[in-house]
Amino acid sequence: MQHEMEAAGLGSASGLSTGDHHPVKSGQPCANCEMVVEDRFCTTCGQLASDFHRPIWDLVMSSLADVFALDGRLWRSLPMLLFRPGRMTRNYLDGKRARYVPPFRMFLMASVIFFLTLFTLGEQMGWYSTFKLDSLIEDGIEPLVEGEEPIPVITDAQLETLREQAEDPDLGAEEQQAAVTELAHAEGGITLQRILQDNGRIDREALYDEVTSRLGEEATPDEREQAWRTADHAATVYENQDRYGARMREWAPRFSLMFMPILAMVLTLLYAWHRSRYIYDHVVTALHVQTYIYLMMTVMLVIAAVNPTSVGWLVLVGNVLVVGYIYRQLRVTYGTGRFMAALRTFIVLITSFLVLVSLAATLIIVSFMLV
Repeated sequence: MQHEMEAAGLGSASGLSTGDHHPVKSGQPCANCEMVVEDRFCTTCGQLASDFHRPIWDLVMSSLADVFALDGRLWRSLPMLLFRPGRMTRNYLDGKRARYVPPFRMFLMASVIFFLTLFTLGEQMGWYSTFKLDSLIEDGIEPLVEGEEPIPVITDAQLETLREQAEDPDLGAEEQQAAVTELAHAEGGITLQRILQDNGRIDREALYDEVTSRLGEEATPDEREQAWRTADHAATVYENQDRYGARMREWAPRFSLMFMPILAMVLTLLYAWHRSRYIYDHVVTALHVQTYIYLMMTVMLVIAAVNPTSVGWLVLVGNVLVVGYIYRQLRVTYGTGRFMAALRTFIVLITSFLVLVSLAATLIIVSFMLV
């Protein structure tokens, strides 16, 4: 997936340059369609009238200059996107498009930069190596009898925590009863230490014995086979946590792309009775909002990598910035009043939270199944 993102980033960056650093021969036939090129680009096929059969150093220098000398659209777009929420969106929807980077290209570049930063820093800082999945198979064994709860797989430390909660005198009657019930359910589960070998692998025979002992006598051979397969796959994921993490990193960018059309749909519903607002308007707005979030989170990832103790206030500041940005975006883009903008911002945030939780849960399930 990282190679796909690099290719997408290069492709999206190609449209930001004018190609001025590549010398051309105007007035000559185009090498592609043989039509005479009047200026830098062929008016028939659009190919740049430049000869790339030049010394390698010349090509390298021209390409580097072409990459870094992005035309003025990027430098006009970024400050306005970051510091004037909604203004670029409103200008773009009003037809002033030539001066700005196209919304989807900007969104694609921001997402590529964010995930490459996340994956690169994660590897270098060891964020993924500290990600343990001791509780991964806690809910991995589904109940076979309709109405029963899943068989939990827990650690001794988790059991001790539950015992302390059940014996906590400061808890109310209802809370203590709930803690006692949860403890009883956990004690009837499978303790990880009973099935975990010294080499970190799961003892399959011990696991199967634990699962079988908790199946009712009325369980059919098919139900037993299903339980064993589920337990075996959960054990495989536990033993291959690096592969599980790699699957999550592979699919996370794809799932994040699903958020944009959902956000556009939410905006469409919020402004459904405004006949002058079209789905195109909401898509552009959603693209700019998510682009801002990607860029903001990229900066915060870098700060967190440099100063790990700042994670707490970075999360707080990030949430405040997102709330303020969406509120201002709705105010400027749609001309919404203060109260309605605040109300719609609240609805967008609640909906976005539910969508993100659902996407995260789906990502975990898909990654689990692909290990």
